[in-house]
Amino acid sequence: MNITVYLPYYNADIELEKVLTNEFLFQKPLPTFNELSLEFLSGLSNKILSSKKLKSFPELVALAYWLRKSNMVSIINSFKKEVPENEIIVPRGIAFHVAPSNVDSIFLYSWALSLLIGNTNIVRVTQNANEQIDSLLFVIREMFMDGKWNSLALRNLVITYPREETINRFLSLHSDVRVLWGGDETINSFHILPAKPTTKDISFADKFSYTVINASIFNNSNEEVKSDLAKQFYNDAYWFDQMACASPRFVLFVGEVSDCEKSSKHFWHQLESELVRRIKADPINIAMEKLVYLYESISISEKASPSGLPEQFKPTVLHVDKNEIVKFRESCGGGFFFECFLENIEELIPLVSRKDQTLAYFGFSREELSDFVLKVNGTGIDRVVPVGQALNFSPSWDGYSLLNELSKRVHIAS
Repeated sequence: MNITVYLPYYNADIELEKVLTNEFLFQKPLPTFNELSLEFLSGLSNKILSSKKLKSFPELVALAYWLRKSNMVSIINSFKKEVPENEIIVPRGIAFHVAPSNVDSIFLYSWALSLLIGNTNIVRVTQNANEQIDSLLFVIREMFMDGKWNSLALRNLVITYPREETINRFLSLHSDVRVLWGGDETINSFHILPAKPTTKDISFADKFSYTVINASIFNNSNEEVKSDLAKQFYNDAYWFDQMACASPRFVLFVGEVSDCEKSSKHFWHQLESELVRRIKADPINIAMEKLVYLYESISISEKASPSGLPEQFKPTVLHVDKNEIVKFRESCGGGFFFECFLENIEELIPLVSRKDQTLAYFGFSREELSDFVLKVNGTGIDRVVPVGQALNFSPSWDGYSLLNELSKRVHIAS
């Protein structure tokens, strides 16, 4: 098998087949919510926050705060409240995680939850791992070399290999749960592979996300609020170069046309100021991709109106009619946005697709949003969050309650 092992540390002369068949696959899972796993994740959080290099990556800082012991305990306690007294939570067994290449750090969240459950984990990462993932895996490897974490090191494997059906088939046949982050193509390639009859798939398909802004409330907000909204929107959109499923592709201004026009102009200006402040200029390849995509998008629209050609330190914005939203469910990323105006948020309901994931909002009440979700009635939208929290990971993701999916329940009748 042509596989590179990132974690844990093995001597080079140990064959991976031996590791998988003898030293790895036939171990018993650890107890659910064991203290060792909790302490390990807390230690990893501290390592990230104390590393100057790792702290330079905002995505890893967000991960570190999420991994804090207080947050993990809160997640565990919330989950336990949902479990009836006559049921016991146990691990599923072996969890095979397939990490995406476009948002390569997100697998760490499902891996952390699976670790807490007590599962044995195999993680396949992209062969084009970037600096932040390489640095983070190095830190985890160093931690695993401490004998204190030996029982975890023996049950967690991070590997990479070329797209190879033989390897995928082998790992699928030995997995009790597969966590597939790779998008539609990857998910479909795994679904056709044989697996145990009891193997559970958690599939994170390609998704699409929006931001909705109440134009009147935005216009009546002070400059500090508007500036902060641009900062929060930047975090949603520009981490991972807008390629995360939760990153907004469409910005919908809701209200009277005059209010929408005013809020649109001011919002994009605020975002431009934020890009300048962060010195976020487009590399030449991104600028060219956005230019080509802009012309392609205009060519399939009857009413599209660009704000201008792509420029450094400026978002690229194409205004389209609300009825054309369905035409623009792809994106080149890098800060390319579609916008449209709606009279009210209910106009979005017939346009929602099952591929729609996150609705980030500003200026709407909980009641308005709850009413909207009820009227959508499961035909789309998995998450509704304030602007700035689109990429904040939650144990409920894409409609899955992950702790439920990664574990199984044993019912004890009396």
